[in-house]
Amino acid sequence: MAMRPEVRRRAIVFIVIGILQWAFVTMALNGNWWPMTKGERILTFCISAFGGAWMVMAGLLYMALKGNKEQP
Repeated sequence: MAMRPEVRRRAIVFIVIGILQWAFVTMALNGNWWPMTKGERILTFCISAFGGAWMVMAGLLYMALKGNKEQP
């Protein structure tokens, strides 16, 4: 069973956006781009990591559930 290209493309875009948002926030926190206290930085990192992981898992689940053509 082959995966439909539009489903694969949407899932990959979702996964890439999740990874990029996590990488951007991590880079911003390590570079001290935003004036934050230590607690705010930890909370921001945790929320960003959770959001990025959620987006990656949602993309993988979408690809697994919707990827194959419907059987008649």
